[in-house]
Amino acid sequence: MTFLTDLQNRLPDLPQQERKIALFILQDPQFIQSANINQLASTIKVSNATITRFARRVNCSSFTDLKVKLAAAAASSQVNTITNQDNSKTTAHQVYDFYNRVLSETQNKLDIKQLKKIIQLIKSAKRVYFYGIGSSGYTSLEATQRLLRMGISAFAETESNNMFMTSSIISKDDLIIAISSTGSTDSLVRAIELAKKNKATVVALTSYDNSPLAQLADIVVGVQDTNYINDARFINSQFSIMYVIDVITTLLLKNNKYHDRMTRTITSVLNEKYDAYNK
Repeated sequence: MTFLTDLQNRLPDLPQQERKIALFILQDPQFIQSANINQLASTIKVSNATITRFARRVNCSSFTDLKVKLAAAAASSQVNTITNQDNSKTTAHQVYDFYNRVLSETQNKLDIKQLKKIIQLIKSAKRVYFYGIGSSGYTSLEATQRLLRMGISAFAETESNNMFMTSSIISKDDLIIAISSTGSTDSLVRAIELAKKNKATVVALTSYDNSPLAQLADIVVGVQDTNYINDARFINSQFSIMYVIDVITTLLLKNNKYHDRMTRTITSVLNEKYDAYNK
């Protein structure tokens, strides 16, 4: 078990202030390696003494020892990656290679200026709707949760009747992010046609620039169609779209307001979860 894995397992039993430290380390271990104890305390807003107590609780003799163990965990992770890459005949590596290629092909299609336009649309929208059916519906739900945690008014429509109802009352102040790998899902396309009549702005996340959905959208973000990588039929078909959503939400988090809201909501949820666990 690695140091970071052990730290994650300890989370439910940590006092609230020390839990903040653990969460920060898990999210950004590289920061800890380059920071001194004063910088870490100021960033997380805890005392130096709390950090020292935390280090001892996770079996480190001092903050310096904590940094050493984090560096060792990072080095071990790099070695494991190299070892896995050498073992090219394993199924695990085949899936790993598949994901790498999907990411690479999708990244090559991305235009950062275009993504920044989407960020501005999200910021200025009165409401943000994610439309998606089937597996795209699950992605819509995940994307909606990301925005809600930042305090953005977001909704997921994953069933055709609800899409039509929403599209019939939508306005020019609203934004739809429509998710469809093929861009040809009939009910989704017809719902977008109705939304466009009501002047809503539409962003499409799809694999096909000339699809019916893409033709209707104001902005089209192209992703790699996983069906054309290999015969991995049970690999997540939403992987490339989820990557784009990760990029968009990460860009949103560069805004201090959204970042602070996200921190507060995650802390609130985790505290409730672990407090209930300890009862």
